[in-house]
Amino acid sequence: MDYNSSGSYFLISMSAKSFAAVNVPLSATGILLNVFFVFCMIFPPQGAELLKPLLKVLLGSLVGCNTAIHVCGCLIVYYVFVIHDVILDWLALVISGLIVNVMMYTMMTSVTCCQWMNMFYFCQIVPPQHPFFIWFKKNIRALIYSGLIFNVVLYVFGMTADVAYAIVQVKFYNADNVSSAMRNELVNSVALNHDIKLVNFLSRVLLFLLSVCVMLVSSFATVLYLWRHMKNLEESGVSSPRLQRQIKVIITSILIQATLNFLCSVGVLIDEILSEYTGVDSDGLILFTIISLYSFGTTINMGITQSLFRQGAVNVLQKLQ
Repeated sequence: MDYNSSGSYFLISMSAKSFAAVNVPLSATGILLNVFFVFCMIFPPQGAELLKPLLKVLLGSLVGCNTAIHVCGCLIVYYVFVIHDVILDWLALVISGLIVNVMMYTMMTSVTCCQWMNMFYFCQIVPPQHPFFIWFKKNIRALIYSGLIFNVVLYVFGMTADVAYAIVQVKFYNADNVSSAMRNELVNSVALNHDIKLVNFLSRVLLFLLSVCVMLVSSFATVLYLWRHMKNLEESGVSSPRLQRQIKVIITSILIQATLNFLCSVGVLIDEILSEYTGVDSDGLILFTIISLYSFGTTINMGITQSLFRQGAVNVLQKLQ
């Protein structure tokens, strides 16, 4: 941590060696685990329950997001230690900016998938009684697919804005021998793209705030309803041990994932705002680490709470023994 010469703020950053020491083991382990999850989904182990198509889409999206985040972590390490010192400074800035945006939007998609999984489990276990829940369960498929499509649209818009801004930056930095009129056009183009990127940044921050609120409310409501439902079944004497275990596992999974989502969202929000207006985490390594830790925690949570993956791990251990 270095104090700025003007005395106005602190410059907080993460060293490249510390970043590699944390992220290389996480990324390598996370990629292997997610590849194993994909294998289990394509070739379900004997004795495991078959996934419903909607749950398979959500799990597949979550596994894909986690894999992409860990691959980006490996690319960042390669970029920092191999190609950063052999390319121009402005090109290094463009590349790092694109990678961080890929990780950001992928993480946002991952959070959305986790929230939809909570609602899916809720609709599968708790019999709907309120008209809204009856309507929600009836249209759960359309709602989930609409939410995922909205995420794709947001992802494409955000990445398009960032790529366009990067292209304009490249043209501006290479415009040494152009006329003054052309240079003025490039300056105006940079300013316009900067405004678009600022709107994209503010939209992303607002979406993060909305995501945190929705996640907290939906997770709390889902856990509360599931807990009450389990207690009502116990009092009525119709609850089976298997159903109780299933509900407890889902409650534990929701609580763990909600904690991960909350910590990651708050960390990313703070880092995004501080890095935008101060010198905190100017190279983005702290932000990368926060997202990587979140993704690894989500991967471990899936491996523990999803019966398909647990059964696959048991079968592998049995074969090894």
